[in-house]
Amino acid sequence: MGRRVRRLRRGLGLSQAELAERAGISRQALGALEAGQHLPRVDAALTLAAALGTTVEDLLAIGPPRALHVLGGELPDGQPVRVVQVGDHHVCVPLPGVDDGEVWPVPDAVVHEGRVQTLPGADTDGFLVAGCDPALGLLAGLGPARGRGRLVPVLASSAAARLALVTGRAHAAVVHDAEPPEPQQPDRVHRLTLATWRTGLAVPAGAESGLDDALAGLGPVVQRDAGAAAQRAYERALQAEDRRPPPGPLATGHLDAARQASASGVPAVTIEPVALALGLVFRPLETHRVEVWVDAGATDHPGALALGELLGSARLRRRLAVLPGYDLEAA
Repeated sequence: MGRRVRRLRRGLGLSQAELAERAGISRQALGALEAGQHLPRVDAALTLAAALGTTVEDLLAIGPPRALHVLGGELPDGQPVRVVQVGDHHVCVPLPGVDDGEVWPVPDAVVHEGRVQTLPGADTDGFLVAGCDPALGLLAGLGPARGRGRLVPVLASSAAARLALVTGRAHAAVVHDAEPPEPQQPDRVHRLTLATWRTGLAVPAGAESGLDDALAGLGPVVQRDAGAAAQRAYERALQAEDRRPPPGPLATGHLDAARQASASGVPAVTIEPVALALGLVFRPLETHRVEVWVDAGATDHPGALALGELLGSARLRRRLAVLPGYDLEAA
């Protein structure tokens, strides 16, 4: 109960003294309650729930919280996850399987019967940012390692990131699209420019003829999901020539698409920074502005403040400047 009260209080932007005054209890009693050292009387619980805009039933809810997939997918039993508190939700970010890398990431919890089973020492505070920019990992690495200022990145297309943001499953989304942006932004977001980059097609050196085939609608072409901004840019290029997208495998992100192109020689829909980083030949189709959209209700979150500070910092700009294809002039 103490954790729920503290989370709701912080969500309302109230200090302990302010909430105690609204609920008609002492600040010391509220502090003891949030620390798990005190349970209020029934009448005090009623006024406290009212002051927090919730019910006593919700405040007294017992048992592990429900597990909510950040991108709306299924979470099987035994799935290791990172967990971030977003509003009233325990949002889960599935971790890679044991055969998906050389290093196993540290989980915060395991999913059991649709609930979050938190592991000892887990840190469920943080600021969840969904998007397709590979620089998200760089941002997270430069930010605080623990606590509410911790940045937790989630790989998602621009469309999936926007959906996570508007459905309350992410604090922020990194999106990109042509200038001016094609999609309308959701209501109540604070926009920060990160960079501009070019979207297009990439192939290994020596396979450049595949680029012409890809733009003629001939496959195969490694592509992104229908909501990805880079995929829409490719489809617009085909529509201009009255062509349809050819068949081809789907990639999970820009980096995955470029890696598939590098391994197979098949053209891939990706972005210039990733293509150049992997030594691929790149043919641009559109220039996109990359923006960070922060939910207006989360602009005072310590993670939002840490993110804003990083986006304007010399240490981030210097690191992005060494990556080919990033234009930071507009940032």
